[in-house]
Amino acid sequence: MATGTWDDFTNKYGFRDGASVEPRDFEARSILVELLNEHAAMKAAGLQALEYDRPGLHNPCLLVLVKGQGKSAAELLTSWLAGEIEEGLPDELELEISELVAEAYQT
Repeated sequence: MATGTWDDFTNKYGFRDGASVEPRDFEARSILVELLNEHAAMKAAGLQALEYDRPGLHNPCLLVLVKGQGKSAAELLTSWLAGEIEEGLPDELELEISELVAEAYQT
């Protein structure tokens, strides 16, 4: 039972193209979204992490980062799906993200 990585949560081919996704990965993703949304670097950048259960083939356990505070998660997800918004991880979190992923699995 390996734990997921940041790339697993943010790439449609993550978790071995979705073949190795387990229920605990969805639970860890929820915790990771909370951790990210509470992080000062995310707030300073105006970013929000969202859960996305990708339908169809490939990885169903995605996490997306979008800019757009003040909008509902549903509105942001709709804009993201339309290709209107998408953001990357703030530089301040690049070194810390592996630790946050590990923490999400330990909680």
